[in-house]
Amino acid sequence: MQAKAVVFDFNGVFVMPKEPLVLDTICRNTGLGKWIALSNYYLNILRFEEGRMPPLAFWKKVYVDLTTEQYKEWVEGEYEKAFWRNVEMYALAEKLARELPIYCLSNSNFLQGKACRKQNLYYPFRRFFLSHEIYAAKPFPSAYRNFLQDTGLNPKECIFVDDSWKNLATAAMLGFNVIKFRGAQELAAQFVETGIILQD
Repeated sequence: MQAKAVVFDFNGVFVMPKEPLVLDTICRNTGLGKWIALSNYYLNILRFEEGRMPPLAFWKKVYVDLTTEQYKEWVEGEYEKAFWRNVEMYALAEKLARELPIYCLSNSNFLQGKACRKQNLYYPFRRFFLSHEIYAAKPFPSAYRNFLQDTGLNPKECIFVDDSWKNLATAAMLGFNVIKFRGAQELAAQFVETGIILQD
């Protein structure tokens, strides 16, 4: 079946996420052990990404003694800085968007969504579905079903691109055609193999 849409992950594909940088800053400035910080992070990340925990409450779970002033400087301050962008992927997305609609389905959080909107990082997408706004995160099927229900698309008509095997596994189970992201050049070649012609 000819693809009618491409659905992209965002973090690790178009931009590098800010959360690892925030974790490093907290550990460096407080002496908190990295493994303790990561344990606290992963114990609470799902509720954060599903929009069920405010940012300050989440980061205080990571480091319980975090003050409001530290939060503003180390966390909010990091999100105010420019994200690293994969310029090759943005160029590819611009070409692809001339051929068929492209969407974003990404695990995110309030601070990231706000910062990426402010920096206009979602511009290539017809629409973007962020976990904290749809209250569902990958790899759980509810996130993908929310996307399908909202757009009316058939998963067999969609190509789903992600850098995470677990996210791809759920997408494949639901009927999406999946591609593991390994870089813009390889992805462009894979699009050609599926019959998508990208015009310069």
